[in-house]
Amino acid sequence: MLNRALSLFIGAVSVLAVSCSEKDNSTPNKPVYTVPETYTFTNVDYKEAASRISMWVGYTGILGKSNVRQLSQDTINNLWNNTNSSFTAETASNIPYTFDQLNSLTTYNLASKTADAAAFKSLADSMVVVSQFYNTPASQGVAGKIGTRIFNYKGLEFNQAVAKGLMGGLTMNNIISILNQVPLDDNNTVVTGLGTAMEHHWDLAFGYVGIPADYDSSFSYSTAPVKADRPLGLGGYFAERGKFIQSGGKIYEAFRKGRAAISAKDYETRDEAIDVIKEYVEKTLAAAAYSYSTIPQTQTEFSQKFHSLSEGYGFILALKYRPATSPLTAANYQKLVDIFNTDFYELAADAANTKLKEAQNILTTSYGQLQP
Repeated sequence: MLNRALSLFIGAVSVLAVSCSEKDNSTPNKPVYTVPETYTFTNVDYKEAASRISMWVGYTGILGKSNVRQLSQDTINNLWNNTNSSFTAETASNIPYTFDQLNSLTTYNLASKTADAAAFKSLADSMVVVSQFYNTPASQGVAGKIGTRIFNYKGLEFNQAVAKGLMGGLTMNNIISILNQVPLDDNNTVVTGLGTAMEHHWDLAFGYVGIPADYDSSFSYSTAPVKADRPLGLGGYFAERGKFIQSGGKIYEAFRKGRAAISAKDYETRDEAIDVIKEYVEKTLAAAAYSYSTIPQTQTEFSQKFHSLSEGYGFILALKYRPATSPLTAANYQKLVDIFNTDFYELAADAANTKLKEAQNILTTSYGQLQP
């Protein structure tokens, strides 16, 4: 009788233990809410971030004119700081924020929100200097033009270094900084038009990605007529270099889920969305860096090869601003920097592409397969 009672007692305790364990692993009172199909919420304003992506278009666009004329240092300075109504229809048209709108947003600029701003500005200033040689044939040690592009004495196309580097220094750096702050933000006090501090900061992070509110990862945004509200900056590379890893769709979904979760105070889902965004923003840049470690290996014409290497150089610069949880170690990142700091004429002379293959290996070892 005693043994039977003891068995019943032990069984009851076991059931209770299992029940408690199951309860502890669940999320009590998890809110029920709907995630919209587009980034459409109440009290959304990400103009400050999104307008800077349009500024990126104008700024990098004028740097690209260096192959046909000598650039004005004053123009480059004014565009960087958004002063003296420097945006024009020549380089900032058919984009979400028109040149006249950008000129009116004088409190926003590239300079104040770019990490290592002086270093990126120096690269742009170097493009101004090299532009004086737009009619001079380039060769190793001599800046000038090859084909329709203009390079420095090592074969570097400065405007590509700036454009792609800013996808890290401007875009990824701001996205990660904002997402790191979001869990600490107030999510109770609503400011009309902006939402809570947490909602507003989340919206700003979305604005830096450079995709429209109704983004469709399956749509070809290059189809005529090209939409003004289309993926730009980092967002423009979701289809070009991030298609294999499906970064565009994953990031867009995570932003929508995270914003809905914040409004519903579902912080577990918000944090999961943060992890996805950080991972795939970084992987998009890594996938682009991998592409531009690969493509030059089969290119024989110097203008094309150096253009690709310059893009690779820019994307390596961008990866400096990766999250603290990045799988790319500091030592391996420095190896990538050293590889792309090599004189491009020397890289071109290596028929075995030893250094570029090393870069490929570092990237795939760190991130897994990035391209088909």
